[in-house]
Amino acid sequence: MSGKATERSMLDALLERYTDIRRGTITDRWVRAEHVQSGLGYRDGARVADFVAADRHSSTMALHGHEVKVSRSDWLTELKDPSKADAIKRYMTHWWLVVPDADIVKPGELPADWGLMVLRDGKLRAKKSAPRLDAEPIPLDFTIALMTAAARTGQREVLHRDAPTIHLNRRYSCGLCGTPVPCAHHQPRQVQPRPLAA
Repeated sequence: MSGKATERSMLDALLERYTDIRRGTITDRWVRAEHVQSGLGYRDGARVADFVAADRHSSTMALHGHEVKVSRSDWLTELKDPSKADAIKRYMTHWWLVVPDADIVKPGELPADWGLMVLRDGKLRAKKSAPRLDAEPIPLDFTIALMTAAARTGQREVLHRDAPTIHLNRRYSCGLCGTPVPCAHHQPRQVQPRPLAA
């Protein structure tokens, strides 16, 4: 990743980190959702998690919540109001701070129940693992908000990256729909424009 990190570039790195398609299938281990609201509508006091990844694997089923901070000032603002993260963190089994540079977080600032991911060589790596939390039961309005964000993220994901290519039924296929690559719908960057007929 070149240039200054933005929230969008960090969200793209999270999309990459939380993509794990099982070999020989189009089944992804993860469900991804960007900008998840704490409830329905834009009521006063509504909070937003930057990214939530739901682990569908039966032995590790979990909800990972993420706060993305691209500058030191962003992080200091977050530290001044811990209730902002708590509005959604209470429903998560893991909570992460995601930063492009480890220097954004000074020693002793990271809450004990947060994990830390740092961008290194274009990939997000866990600098401190997020401990497993005792998540509260999820209310219906948050469940619907999470489903809405996941659907919206799935629809928009193709705007930010091509679907992965997988090996399925002895051919290379689109990781989202299984059609032969390049898939015009989910891998538009790989589809070469055809010259106009004379």
